[in-house]
Amino acid sequence: MKTLLVGINAKYIHTNNAIRLLKVNASFEVSLKEFTIKDSNEKIIEEIKEFSPKYLGFSCYIWNIEQVKQILQEINLPDSTIILGGPEVSYDSEYLLKDYPVDYILKGEGEIIFDKLITSLNNGLDISPLTNISYKKNDTIINKPIVEIKDLNTLKQPYYLIEDINDLPNKIAYIETSRGCPYKCSYCLSSLEEKLRFFDMETVKKSILHLMENNVKTFKFLDRTFNANKKTLDLFDFIINNHYPNTVFQFEITGDILDPKIIEYLNEFAPKNLFRFEIGIQSTNEHTNSLVNRIQDKEKLFNNIILIQDQNVIDLHLDLIAGLPKENLESFKNTFNEVYQLNVKELQLGFLKMLRGTKIRNEYKIFDYTFNETAPYEITSNTDLSNDDLNDIHNTEKMLEIYHNRGFFKNVIFDITKAFNSPYDFFNALYAYYDENNLPTLRYQVFDLYINLINFLKINLEPSLYKKFYDLLKIEYLSLSKIKPKLFFHEKEDKKLKQDIYNILVDKTGKDINYFYKYGVLAIFDDYYYVFTYKNLSMKKYQVKRPL
Repeated sequence: MKTLLVGINAKYIHTNNAIRLLKVNASFEVSLKEFTIKDSNEKIIEEIKEFSPKYLGFSCYIWNIEQVKQILQEINLPDSTIILGGPEVSYDSEYLLKDYPVDYILKGEGEIIFDKLITSLNNGLDISPLTNISYKKNDTIINKPIVEIKDLNTLKQPYYLIEDINDLPNKIAYIETSRGCPYKCSYCLSSLEEKLRFFDMETVKKSILHLMENNVKTFKFLDRTFNANKKTLDLFDFIINNHYPNTVFQFEITGDILDPKIIEYLNEFAPKNLFRFEIGIQSTNEHTNSLVNRIQDKEKLFNNIILIQDQNVIDLHLDLIAGLPKENLESFKNTFNEVYQLNVKELQLGFLKMLRGTKIRNEYKIFDYTFNETAPYEITSNTDLSNDDLNDIHNTEKMLEIYHNRGFFKNVIFDITKAFNSPYDFFNALYAYYDENNLPTLRYQVFDLYINLINFLKINLEPSLYKKFYDLLKIEYLSLSKIKPKLFFHEKEDKKLKQDIYNILVDKTGKDINYFYKYGVLAIFDDYYYVFTYKNLSMKKYQVKRPL
């Protein structure tokens, strides 16, 4: 029996763990094919048909379900049994069985049921005793209950496939230390899982070592609350003592329950940027959090974030969700402003998605939600946020992404926001300036971003404050590049002054003066002259104090 599992990933660097887990835990041979959402349906269908599978499975997620549905309508494989699995089909499967050429849907964890279903079908056995599946029988849809795997340590790990070895250095490795979540946030699919269960930590460590030995650089842990594991510190310590150069380990952390002693330990012993923490704050409105069954101690959360920031060892990413119940525009602005003041490296402003099967989707009428019927099911309004309100937040998010998250202004943008009524108001006003002047927000050069920001500040700040930020932006811009950049400013040409400054630097550094003429850029400020040099993809900064 030829069995093929297909993964359609969001990006090439992503790895589909799900199809690998089904393969290694099957008692029969399974072939895998991976694509990305940029691949055409024609290409995917052609490769599937060339394989001519008896059993064809698709791994379904929010980013690929619309493409999978298109492929199902186009593929025409009457001799193949088609199976869907994954979070996108586990909790709302009936419409797929009714409207698409699908034979079976695997629900929840698939490692055991996949093996049992294919074995039963191939041997003509009765499938009625099986759990975790939905299927159609005599025009009636049969929905069997989801039963979780009690002992995760009975599963084989997906990291040792020989055919993956050559690609490992170019891929993100996804690691599980647990499944399930101790929380029941009504917008999250993890809230539908019954129990929090753990993998053996020594097995996890062995997998990490194997992947590092095969040149994996980026590890992303799939645990919804990594620090719910009592062995959190043990794994952190293992990584600190065994990591390979230039590796990065990313974790989803629940910030208010993170033990400050763990943070202090990492601040003292972890190399800078070895760890990346993603902390979902979502909202600081307590009433809103209560309506989505979210428990959060803001004081502990913020104190822990400040402690993480203290030594700048851990790379920190925070998440917000716009559109949660009873959080109107003013409340969301307050959430945004409170969190932005923490001044983390990256703040992702996301929008509520009405995921199939979640409590908030099932109860959407309570808060009069409207949302897109196709994935990713983003909301368009609710009782407290109009479509215009959401567009206003989207506009702010675009500028936040460009001017904060991408790191082009990392040492100055936070201070600039303080010159406005609030961070939200700054980013929102900046978007309005872009819109009024038809400036591009998708295709641009860093040079253009600086010019646009400077022009915006010039018309919104009083002259002395504008001058202060203009000078800071000059330093930031020149510090950003590794090659001599195109300049947005032009110093008054004074050959004698330049020669005098370069001679001072020759005396200080012992370098030939031609080095500074060839590789240097002179920037003049009130108190100092700065010379930035760019050679061999390396920038160096020199400072000369101006005479009184």
